Amino acid sequence: MTLQSIRHKSRHHHMNNIAVDQKLFNVVRDLLLVSRTLTAKTATAIIIRLDVDDAVVGLESDSVAGLEEYEAELLLSPLFTPSNDDRALCEGALSPSGITRDVQEELLLQLSQAKIACPVIYGLTTGSLDLPDIIIERYIRLLGLTTQVSEPIVELLEAVVTTDDRNQAFSLARRPVWSSSKNCDVLAVCLEKMQTKNSFSVNKMDFLTGFVRTYRPTTEDLLLTKLNNMVTAYHKDKDHPVYNRNLAKKQEKSLMPLSCNADIRANRIAMAYELLGDFDLGTILK
Repeated sequence: MTLQSIRHKSRHHHMNNIAVDQKLFNVVRDLLLVSRTLTAKTATAIIIRLDVDDAVVGLESDSVAGLEEYEAELLLSPLFTPSNDDRALCEGALSPSGITRDVQEELLLQLSQAKIACPVIYGLTTGSLDLPDIIIERYIRLLGLTTQVSEPIVELLEAVVTTDDRNQAFSLARRPVWSSSKNCDVLAVCLEKMQTKNSFSVNKMDFLTGFVRTYRPTTEDLLLTKLNNMVTAYHKDKDHPVYNRNLAKKQEKSLMPLSCNADIRANRIAMAYELLGDFDLGTILK
């Protein structure tokens, strides 16, 4: 629901009676207020689209308000896409069940009314951007505040996660990939193994989240096979890098990412071995 329709609903259905947790409002507002540093690519896109000589000056002008919603979203989305850390900061104000859509709509309304101006930086130039409603809407949607963590996953996380890791772990459990019941079953069996081995780590759950999102193993057997295949692919291809991205894209069965530096490669192999180890399969390829 857009902010325009939310405002209409608010006038006719007394949405002001819906309470938004002040802590959650403060966290999200503060995330939107964090200064954004433009990359050269984003700055160039802003200069071209707004027809200005300076990206920061352009963002401070009335030109942003004159953009169509889709244009503003396309132009500014690189600056306002929440990270895992951003999502984790919200967890301190959320229950495992998240918030209702009505509460989210009221949160959107209150943030829009707050007239948030975000500091923007490019080089030595600093300015301020009045956030368009579409950017606030998109940011809130990507935070996943209404996503519910299933009860079996909640119980497993409470059993394996330390206090320091709780927010990160629960924010990962809200990611869209786990909304599928089959994927959720894969997560559950992995958490059960981690509980038995006392081997849980946020890094491993983060890797698992990305791996399942990318390679879509819907059963335990498929997960283990794809993990094993990935490690095998790294070992076989480590001395034969693919330099042609078009050729790489055609290698549909390859489990190697298109761009992967040595550190990323090492981390992915380490995490794969740790997951395989949870299933007592960690030494297959060592």
